[in-house]
Amino acid sequence: MTLPLYYNWRNLLRRRTSSVLTFVVVAVLVFILAVLLSFTAGIRASLAASGSSRNVIVLAQGATSESTSVVLPQEASRVVQAPGIARSPSGELLLSHELCVQTSIPRRGGDGGLANVAVRGVDDIAFEVHTEVQIVEGRRPRQGAMEVVVGDAARDRYANLELGNEVSLGRLENRAYQVVGVFDAQGGALESEIWAPRTLLTDSYNRPFVSSVVFRVEDGASVSQAIDYIRGPSVQLEAKTETAYYEELSSRSAELVWLVTILVSIMATGAAFAVANTMFAAVDGRRREIAMLRTVGFSRAAIMFSFVIESLLICTTACVVGLGLSLLVTGTRQDFLSDTTWTVLAYELTITPRIVAAAVTTTTLVGLAGALAPALRAARVQVIEALRKA
Repeated sequence: MTLPLYYNWRNLLRRRTSSVLTFVVVAVLVFILAVLLSFTAGIRASLAASGSSRNVIVLAQGATSESTSVVLPQEASRVVQAPGIARSPSGELLLSHELCVQTSIPRRGGDGGLANVAVRGVDDIAFEVHTEVQIVEGRRPRQGAMEVVVGDAARDRYANLELGNEVSLGRLENRAYQVVGVFDAQGGALESEIWAPRTLLTDSYNRPFVSSVVFRVEDGASVSQAIDYIRGPSVQLEAKTETAYYEELSSRSAELVWLVTILVSIMATGAAFAVANTMFAAVDGRRREIAMLRTVGFSRAAIMFSFVIESLLICTTACVVGLGLSLLVTGTRQDFLSDTTWTVLAYELTITPRIVAAAVTTTTLVGLAGALAPALRAARVQVIEALRKA
């Protein structure tokens, strides 16, 4: 025979102060857990959506990203001999020389914070190589004109990137480039960038080299041959597929996952102690009641189960509220400064089914851990002794 559920609710409402405090602790735990996990999931989703398995990116040997890569003109010229490079319908090689620099742009919202935004110098062929990039507003920049196009994520996250606005670029930030278009990159990392004509960007920053060379191969079978050629004695540069490049950047987020795990574990331990404290207080205040329940026929197991249910009721309700609060900050774009590229990556906070499952699992474990010892203590209450003291 088990105790009815309304009995557990009634006891929680009788101990409003301790129940509410425990509820708040667990709800805050769930809220922080959901936000931190959505942070790492957003970064991974943005990087996972970047690049193509048919695109090969060429960097300087030893470079960890485009921001730290310097490919000299004579080195870049040797890349065109790689086997299997595809051609456009007009017969032009689908090969893009690209220069990556950074500029500081204030974030939206008036907080005054500056973001280190990536600026990519490209030729017209880059739009054919990066097939995921599509102009959704305005037009492409004209080569030789001081014009830029901005990623949709960059425009939403950073100030003064609307069509018609001007962006100050160059070593002294004294070159005014006009925003003439907005592009979409299917939610990938390129959407956080600004694209400008490469020749003008080279002049503005006085950098007579490129950061990378990206080319498209004819088919998947040509990828390994092209990479082997780039890494070989004829070129001696580093090469990898775009998807592999962004996967390596994504692997850096594993450190964030460990940090989140450690932080949440500490908070979960504190929440479990808060639950245990509440349930121990309940046992001490209800010793006579527990004795009466035993007297009328409820078993030790039923008493234990009743206290576990009360603990889980607090935690489950707090989990729902915590997840509900986290939804208020999801769907918004944030940015993250990568320690590899030293530029910001705009991403979207999203609550996924895995995050919900992680929150439910965590609160269930907290509820069980916090209720176990008090439930055992309640089950061991001596009936005669408790009735005498009452």
